[in-house]
Amino acid sequence: MSLKTLKDYDILGWRGEFYFKVDGPKVFKARFPNKGTIKLQKNQEFVSRADMSLWSQFKTVRVEDPALETIKVILREKDHLKKDHVVAEQEFQIKLPSKTKYIILQDEKERTKAKLRIQATRTRY
Repeated sequence: MSLKTLKDYDILGWRGEFYFKVDGPKVFKARFPNKGTIKLQKNQEFVSRADMSLWSQFKTVRVEDPALETIKVILREKDHLKKDHVVAEQEFQIKLPSKTKYIILQDEKERTKAKLRIQATRTRY
C-alpha cells in the first residue's frame, strides 16, 4: 500500500492527517492505522511495510461454488475543527480465490492517490 497527496489539506499548510476505513460484510469493519493517522505534507508519499494490511478475513469456500466478497474502502482526512472529510471511496468485489492485483483509489480531482494490493489466496487448514 502507498499513499501520495499533491494537495495541501491543512488550513495552516502544515500536513494532512489521513486514515483508511474498510467496511466488509455484515458487522466486519476495520481502520488503518488502528490509532492515529498517516501524516503527509504536499507532494509527500507514504509507503507501508510489506506485511501491513487494511483488511484480512478467512472464509470457507467450496471448490464448485463461486464466491464473491464485497468490501468498501474509504480514505478520510482528519480535521480537528470539523467532521472528517471523505477524500475517496470505492467498493470492490473480490472473487475468491483470485490472483494478486493492484488498484488505485483516488479522489475526484486526482490529487490524492492510494495504491492498494488485493490478494485473495487459497489456504488449507
